[in-house]
Amino acid sequence: MVDFTAYVIISIVTLCFGLLVSFQVAHIMYVRRLTHLAKRCVDTGTIAPLLVEIELAEKK
Repeated sequence: MVDFTAYVIISIVTLCFGLLVSFQVAHIMYVRRLTHLAKRCVDTGTIAPLLVEIELAEKK
């Protein structure tokens, strides 16, 4: 049988793993957004897409 301490340890490890995965997913989404924005800036040759994103973020 598995005792109570093993359940607690498994719960803590599962919680930490879930937090790590959620941070990784958030980081991947953030990097994708920045990459898309950088590509738009390079394609247009200006920083206008960046300025638009900043204005939209300030309105929120």
